[in-house]
Amino acid sequence: GVWRCKNAGTTLTAVLGEHPQSSGATAIDQANPEVVWVGTGETWVRNSVSVGDGVYRSADGGDTWTRVGLEHSERVARIAVHPKDGNTAYVCALGALYADHDERGVFRTRDAGKSWEKVLHVGPDTGCADLAMDPRDPSVLYAGLWQVRRQPWHFTSGGPRSGLYRTQDAGTTW
Repeated sequence: GVWRCKNAGTTLTAVLGEHPQSSGATAIDQANPEVVWVGTGETWVRNSVSVGDGVYRSADGGDTWTRVGLEHSERVARIAVHPKDGNTAYVCALGALYADHDERGVFRTRDAGKSWEKVLHVGPDTGCADLAMDPRDPSVLYAGLWQVRRQPWHFTSGGPRSGLYRTQDAGTTW
């Protein structure tokens, strides 16, 4: 889940409340710390892994939350928020583990989650495992994609679609 502290670590309060308690990613808008993004779903891919239901955003420091999309991504590994434009964020979605799935890869919003575009997708069995934005140039991002399949009796990790991808134009080309 997501917890908030307002007194230097003395007490913590759960703030995601009625929403899924399995969170894979949290990001704070550096230009406006009241804006918090949370991607749900657990990205540690053991047999008893929890599933999420998309991305949530709070504009009031975690008091209230709105689901802003990617409801079928199941597992969000990382969120990167543009340091000067808090409406622009990138979501690294690992996706479903037990079957092919189309809501995997890297997604971008430029309107605070009202709409999303898939900017990096290499196959239905390959999701995004990690994402980093260059702090000096936010149009440069690195995405680690992982071809992975979990079955109750077997685990396949890696494959020809796994790899490190880089964009220099904010996700238009990789």
